[in-house]
Amino acid sequence: MNLEDTIYKRQSIRSYDDAPLEKQTLDEIRDFIDNAKELNPNIKWSYEILPTENISTMMRWKAPHYIAIFSEEKENYYQNVGFIFQQMDLFLQSKGIGTCWIGMGNPKNFENPDNDQKFIIIISIGKPKGNLYREIDQFRRKSLDEISDKADEKLAPAQFAPSASNTQPWYFTHNDDGSYDLYRVKLGRLRNRFYKKWNQIDTGIALAHLYVANEDSFRFYMKDNPKELKGLFYAGSFEI
Repeated sequence: MNLEDTIYKRQSIRSYDDAPLEKQTLDEIRDFIDNAKELNPNIKWSYEILPTENISTMMRWKAPHYIAIFSEEKENYYQNVGFIFQQMDLFLQSKGIGTCWIGMGNPKNFENPDNDQKFIIIISIGKPKGNLYREIDQFRRKSLDEISDKADEKLAPAQFAPSASNTQPWYFTHNDDGSYDLYRVKLGRLRNRFYKKWNQIDTGIALAHLYVANEDSFRFYMKDNPKELKGLFYAGSFEI
C-alpha cells in the first residue's frame, strides 16, 4: 500500500505486540525520517527512537518503541514537526507498523545533546495487536464544507488527518489564483490553552496529507499580510 492510500486506512494504534522491531526495520525508519520533506528547512530538529523504559506517559498501554521529537523554536516549528513526522506515520502504517501521536508523555533518562532544541512530542511505534487499518466509513470527520469556504475534493486528504482529541482544527480558504490559505480554529479560551500546541502540530499533519497526495505540485509559504478571519489563526498558504 502506498502512502496516499494509507491516508484513508490509517488509525491510531493503542495496543501493541511487546516484541521490539528488528534493527533493519528501525534503520529503514531512520532513513525515511532523515529524507522526509520539511515544511521549513531553516529549522533544526532531531529525534531519538527510545525503548519503553525511557518514556514516561499517562497512557495505560505501552509500545516497544517511541520516537521522541525535538526542535528549535522558530516560525512554524510545531507545524514543521507535524508535517515531517506524519509522513513517517503514513510510511510506517503502509508497512504494517502501528503508530500513535501521544501528547501526554515525555522521554526520561535521556537528554537531547543540542541545547537549542526543546522536546516537542512522542510517537509510539510497534507491531499492532488486532487490526491496523479501518474502513473509510469508520472515520468520524467533519464534512468538506465544514473545513473549507467551499467543498473541494482536493482537500479530502486533509479531511482524514488525525488530530488531538479529534478536534480537527483546520479551515481552508480558496484564493483567486488557485492557491489556498490554511487557518487554525480557535477553540475557546480554556480549550485553546490546552490544545494550542497540539493543534499547531495537527495543522502540520493535515499539510503532510496534502503533500503526500500532491507530491509534485505541493508548495507551502507564509504571507506577510494574510487576511484576518474571525475565530481563526492564520497558519500558512499552499499550492497543490
